[in-house]
Amino acid sequence: MIGIIIATHDHLADSLLKTAESILGEQDCVETLNIEPGATGLQEKIDDFAKDLLTKVDELVWLVDMFGGTPFRYASFCVVNDPRQSLVTGVNLPMVLQALVNREIPADELTKQLEVEAKQTIRRM
Repeated sequence: MIGIIIATHDHLADSLLKTAESILGEQDCVETLNIEPGATGLQEKIDDFAKDLLTKVDELVWLVDMFGGTPFRYASFCVVNDPRQSLVTGVNLPMVLQALVNREIPADELTKQLEVEAKQTIRRM
């Protein structure tokens, strides 16, 4: 099974997971990481957070809010240094739901699927 960390600014990660679990039920091996404004010493905390989850799962997918933001920058260091970790930016509720229901496929395949499908959830009317 793939572990998932939702990492965002402020408390968006908690809200996304809470809403997803209200739809799908409680989820194992899914964590949230809420980056508060002005937080310091994050890299070691985030590294330890990922390492702990990787003791329970084979692979880890990071779902972060925006490319280049603080959660992305810290999580990307984890991903670059560990081939068991992958990352997708632009997290939203459809992406979280899709990730949760497809956790049995390899992380590389899942992240490609999330990238394609997340773009399809954006519509203009």
